[in-house]
Amino acid sequence: MNILAFGEVMLRFTVADKMMLEQSDSLTVTTVGTGVNLLSSLAHFGYNTTILTTIPDNPVGEKTVSDLRKLGISDKRILRNGKSMGSFFVELGHGSRPERVTYQDRLSSSFSQMNYENYDFEKALIGIDVVHICGIALSLTKQTQLAAIKLAQEAHDRNKVVCFDFNYRISLNQENNHDSIKKRYQKMLPYVDILFGSKRDLTDLLDYQDDNETNLYEKLCNEYQINFFAGSRRSFIDSKKYFEGFIFHHGKLYRSQARELNILDRIGSGDAFASGILTGLFEKWDFEDTLEFAVANSVLAQSTMNDVPIFSKEDVFNYIDNSQQDLIR
Repeated sequence: MNILAFGEVMLRFTVADKMMLEQSDSLTVTTVGTGVNLLSSLAHFGYNTTILTTIPDNPVGEKTVSDLRKLGISDKRILRNGKSMGSFFVELGHGSRPERVTYQDRLSSSFSQMNYENYDFEKALIGIDVVHICGIALSLTKQTQLAAIKLAQEAHDRNKVVCFDFNYRISLNQENNHDSIKKRYQKMLPYVDILFGSKRDLTDLLDYQDDNETNLYEKLCNEYQINFFAGSRRSFIDSKKYFEGFIFHHGKLYRSQARELNILDRIGSGDAFASGILTGLFEKWDFEDTLEFAVANSVLAQSTMNDVPIFSKEDVFNYIDNSQQDLIR
């Protein structure tokens, strides 16, 4: 299975020792992003992964390429242009203090400024089975929006499986009015086979009427001919945090059991869940096993530092079978 992801690669700066940014002089830098997180997880599950993006043509870009290779992600479809890369700072939460993310100016990055016509989508799709597109591309610039929709159309026309993640961020859409961003998603969805999102994406972004979840998801899938709609949610019971997931397919809603969370770093949890769902679909597992695997992969990712999941299938299966185990020899 060969998977191509389109999206922004970013630098993450993590403040040391769970301190607040203004308290610390120490930062750890890592290469992340929705596409990077998803592809890293799938690469560790044994699939061939490639990222389509633009990075700076300077030593920062070269560091990025080196990091991607270490994660098992091919760099053969990366464009190099410009001098800027999107970045953000992470202050890890502790106790009653939540984790906090502060973004730098993403709109000036090499990815955001690259003209969509510079991408050779036809060449990028050669030998590819599945294309994943991050919804954040619809919220950045006109260029990233056009590139994302053009790639989805090209992939759909060539009978590739198209995956799309809503990834709607209010913080990235302060300059976009509701109707304009809604229209962008409506342009994308007809090309999508596998969609990741939530009930709130449908009600708050697409303006579907709040209804029974099964009816709501069926309306979405029927309107856009989407084969699978999957997502996750968090819950709090007796002061404990839990994580669970769902898949909607051909009129039926499947739900996982909730697993308790012990969070070290929750960023990237949705990407870990999505990679688990895709793995189950690739391997043709039943939906119950697929959801159990996806939820377990995300729970493990949230108990590990950094966005990027690096667990093998064996790691995830071992956790499922021995969730109380605290030492492996």
